[in-house]
Amino acid sequence: MKKVLLLTLMMVGLAFSAMGQTVTVDSLRKAPLGLRANLVMDFSKAIIHEMSEENFAKYEKDWEKDKPSIVEKFRAAANVKLDNEMKLGYYDDVDYQMTVTVKSITTKGFIVCDAVLTDKNGKVYFAVEDLKGSSDSFFTPGTKLARIKIWSALTGVALGSLIKDRM
Repeated sequence: MKKVLLLTLMMVGLAFSAMGQTVTVDSLRKAPLGLRANLVMDFSKAIIHEMSEENFAKYEKDWEKDKPSIVEKFRAAANVKLDNEMKLGYYDDVDYQMTVTVKSITTKGFIVCDAVLTDKNGKVYFAVEDLKGSSDSFFTPGTKLARIKIWSALTGVALGSLIKDRM
């Protein structure tokens, strides 16, 4: 019963989280199926728990060490949702790049970001502003960094779902 309630609450959260996002470019149907895109995640301008990234890194000493695993959680969750229709990874030899610019990580459990898929010539195939995953802050134990990893995965799910629905 508890699992069903938790799953229901997470699905409601995903539905509400989709309300604030704006898809500004939607040409994914023109992109080849199964494309691989290099994933770049930028936190440099993010407000993290009401601090700049620089100040958050001073406050949370393991930020720089844990940041790659935060990005990896995002990537893995997005790829599960994409189900091989697109593959986000860390490639040197691909024609596409997905750039995710993190705007904020709130204390309430939301990661808000913009995401843009471009080819090597700069053509934009997909762009979304103010994407955010669901928040599970009421259910998430652990440190700030542990919770950010979970929220990152939820945001990756939101991006993967949004892209899959448009392919």
